[in-house]
Amino acid sequence: MEQHHRIARIIEHWTLPTAAQVVDHVRRARIQLVQMGNFGVEFYSLTDDEEFTSSSGMPLRGAKANLDLAAEVIPQVQEAGAKVVGQLSTTMLYGNHEQRMGLFGDDNWAQLWTDDLLGPAPCASVEECCQRNEDGALRWRSIEGRPHRTYRGCMSNPKWLAVLKAMVSKGIEVGLDGFNATHHYESLCHCEYCVDYARGHLNARLSEAEIQGMFGAADLQQVADVLTPAAACTEELAARLSLVIAQGSDLKRKEAFDEVFIEHGRSLNPELLLAQWNHKYDFRPHDERCLLPQELWARGEDYIWYSQGPSKAITSLSQGYLADMGLPSRFMYAAGGGRAFVINKYDYKRWRIWAGEAMAHHGTALAFHAGPPRLDQEESSNIAPEDYYAPVIRYQRFMFHHEELLHPATAWSQIALVYPKRAEMHKEMECLNALKRLGQHLEDGHWFFDIILDEQLIDRAGDYDTLIVPEVERLSAAEGETLQQFVGDGGHLVFTGNSGHRDVDGVSYDEPLLQAWRTSPSGESIGSVETNGTGGSMHIPDGPWVPETMPIKGIPQEMPIFPMLEEDDFGQRFLVELEQFIGQPWLVTDAPWFVRVRAWRPHDVDAVVIHWINYRQDEEAVIEIPLPVGPLQAECEIPDGFSVDRVEWHYPEMREPVVLEQDVHERQSGATTVRFIIPALIVYGMSVLCLREG
Repeated sequence: MEQHHRIARIIEHWTLPTAAQVVDHVRRARIQLVQMGNFGVEFYSLTDDEEFTSSSGMPLRGAKANLDLAAEVIPQVQEAGAKVVGQLSTTMLYGNHEQRMGLFGDDNWAQLWTDDLLGPAPCASVEECCQRNEDGALRWRSIEGRPHRTYRGCMSNPKWLAVLKAMVSKGIEVGLDGFNATHHYESLCHCEYCVDYARGHLNARLSEAEIQGMFGAADLQQVADVLTPAAACTEELAARLSLVIAQGSDLKRKEAFDEVFIEHGRSLNPELLLAQWNHKYDFRPHDERCLLPQELWARGEDYIWYSQGPSKAITSLSQGYLADMGLPSRFMYAAGGGRAFVINKYDYKRWRIWAGEAMAHHGTALAFHAGPPRLDQEESSNIAPEDYYAPVIRYQRFMFHHEELLHPATAWSQIALVYPKRAEMHKEMECLNALKRLGQHLEDGHWFFDIILDEQLIDRAGDYDTLIVPEVERLSAAEGETLQQFVGDGGHLVFTGNSGHRDVDGVSYDEPLLQAWRTSPSGESIGSVETNGTGGSMHIPDGPWVPETMPIKGIPQEMPIFPMLEEDDFGQRFLVELEQFIGQPWLVTDAPWFVRVRAWRPHDVDAVVIHWINYRQDEEAVIEIPLPVGPLQAECEIPDGFSVDRVEWHYPEMREPVVLEQDVHERQSGATTVRFIIPALIVYGMSVLCLREG
């Protein structure tokens, strides 16, 4: 994989902190990056609003006062050893154009465009670059908990991009090392710039017949509203228009990001660090850039940031709800080509789990959204600042001291689970159900597995013993041949009923790919197996892919849940039949289902590092109170050509690692394994199989 910046330890303050609030943490935890403050239009729209200053992400009143504070804090953080990235809202501003509040005020806009602040004004008023409704009126809405009305700058409008460039320039001037673009999720509006862009985009992607059917006219110049189908448009064509417009919105956002941050920002600082604050709630096939082709996905970004929603801050083990990040992490690692990624769960309690997930999945720890608890909150929340700082600093220091075991490293996985990226790019909203169900079963069964994208199948199939293709409908003929060759070379292929039914453009094949292997299971089996002596295929015609929705204590909305393994006949059968088909997992353990594992091979140390995360805790406590599990028995295969010198057990709460007793065995398959017992798992730990050649 391409080499990227290693950003393993991060802290985030939405509101710009003082040096006293952040520098000590940077030094003690060896933080590499601090993301803090808001240097975009959201800040500037509220900077003189005394009532709502705190909503801007900046603590003081007045743009100059906040920028002066930033210029004071940033170099102290940098001197302590961390880069500083500022959040920059690319669209959202607050005010009221009818009451002349916010940047709509008669003098407020002009006050920004002075030589000592943002420079020459790109336009006479903010109204010139805000989003518009079909009737030409300014587009706005009220958001509960937000000040005034919420307006959006238009990413198609060159005047708005000039506004953002000025704000980027100012952020760099006060010392920022980079930006994370927030609120970067707006779609096309009805302004002249969006309409012109949409006409060109639609003409390039739709046939004349499609345009005629959608709008009642083949010439889009004759269509006033190219974002809305005509009343006579069929449901199928309306869905096609919606998809193409959504794809155009994703492309326009990427173009705007590139122009403002990559082209302009990096012209001022070629080493500028960049990210986007995106959202992928409940691991759904929907986010701000899911419709982009893979070559544009996160191109030019140094780290990936995805918020998962506050529903991921709560566990309910009795319902099988872990709020774990195993599948999203594997996806981000694959889609991002191995670069750093941050998962923001708004979890202000399970700090150790959050950091443990980052270590286990090659991610970045620790992002927090609101900042640590303050002394003035202690009486009302029963949470003290120490409840945050103690585990966070301990775990981040553990990451620093164990860096050679964490990075650079290659995932050590027996199985690849194929992600249907092409279906996601076409807004096929059910496309991930089978992947999420089978992925959860693999996690419950403690299998070592990765996620790879369907577009990576040809290049990466040979890296694994087993491929699982879960309802990946869109596959090319060449990919079908790759799968056949994979099986012919001794690999094991598991695929479900609708996989390979369509080509990459969504056109159904006359005969689905892999048709010779599409036999029906016998008896009570869920899959039918075809073998060739060394490899083979397992066809699962159908499964209960759609999750149930149920209430989870502490979450306002019902959540999609798959059954717990102990209550799930399908899941149990899948794991049994999978093992019968491909052989034993590389790791066999008696760890309970709520313990998750992942393994890596460090590049600079001869070792297999197995990461263990225990999600069981006191769910009623206001702070993280883990309920340890153990002892845990484990038997792990040893990579070919190596033997085990010793097995070490490391975890952040211990003084020093311990060497575990070990026994070497040989499986019926001929594979050599090492057995060991982990005394207890508190939250997170790593068992290190120290290898020697021979």
